[in-house]
Amino acid sequence: SYNLTGLWDSTEYSVAIRCISVVSIFWSEWSRGKTASTEEKAPSEKVDLWRVIETSHSAGSRSVHLMWKPLNSFPPSGRILGYKIQYFPENNAALKMTSISTDKKISLPLNEKAYIISVTAYNSAGSSPESVLRIPSTDEKTPQIIETVRTFTTNEEVVVEWIASEPEIAEYVVEWYKELETDPFSRSWQYVSNSTNWKTNKRNFKPFICYNISVYPLYGNKVAAPYSIQTYVQEKKPSEGPVADTGVPGKNEVTIKWKEISKDKRNGFISNYTIFYKPEDGKEQNETVNSDVLQYRLKSLQANTQYTVYIMASNEAGGTSGEPKTFKTLKF
Repeated sequence: SYNLTGLWDSTEYSVAIRCISVVSIFWSEWSRGKTASTEEKAPSEKVDLWRVIETSHSAGSRSVHLMWKPLNSFPPSGRILGYKIQYFPENNAALKMTSISTDKKISLPLNEKAYIISVTAYNSAGSSPESVLRIPSTDEKTPQIIETVRTFTTNEEVVVEWIASEPEIAEYVVEWYKELETDPFSRSWQYVSNSTNWKTNKRNFKPFICYNISVYPLYGNKVAAPYSIQTYVQEKKPSEGPVADTGVPGKNEVTIKWKEISKDKRNGFISNYTIFYKPEDGKEQNETVNSDVLQYRLKSLQANTQYTVYIMASNEAGGTSGEPKTFKTLKF
């Protein structure tokens, strides 16, 4: 007999044996293989836990969406059977409630009070250490510790950097998701320790899509107010241009109005709008305004003259014009 040592937990092994005679130089054939699995042990790592707190729609109730990542310890300690979620009001642990989930997410209906929530993963041998989050009460004022956040993109990475007013903060959560994404469970997040910057592969972001990025400082068991910004890892010119509304012209002027392009068509941050206008048989002129301007008065026009006007919306990658419109100034 022989004891095999140094094996991984919860791992199936196949064993075969062959033999050789003392007086021979030839080995026998291998025996048929036997398979057996080593025992599981309780998970040794905490789950990577985060939350999205939904704004309360009615007095005294709100949804808190919890999500966590699968344990990534290697070798694995065993097959995870499920997750135990426990939660109770911060000032009344006697009201502790328990839920079981086989998924890596759960939504909890909570009232306006502060709550303590813990999640553990379990297998046949036991449970992991608790991962704990505190959910603030609805009227709690969380401090703004982060002063500024900036993001930039290199050839391979998206980089987020921030400045905190309290340098003793040692842990942060960076959260990112598509601006138009409404499912809270589609958000991505990562814990950052002892650093005020975070990098990730550029492939984790899609080009021409606006992302919300938030940085949350953690102190004790509390989560401070986030600092949020928006970013595109790559821009292209808008998919469509604005539609001009010419309104009622005067003799020598007209007010041009337009609406913002829908967010899914911008493909980048709109930097400005350019109004192009041209009298019949005349020279085209243009005026450029900032991105927060959605109307502009054209002056010094010729009376009793037909004009063509169109508007171009521009971002960092270029501009796209909307359909041209015509109007005629008044004679008197």
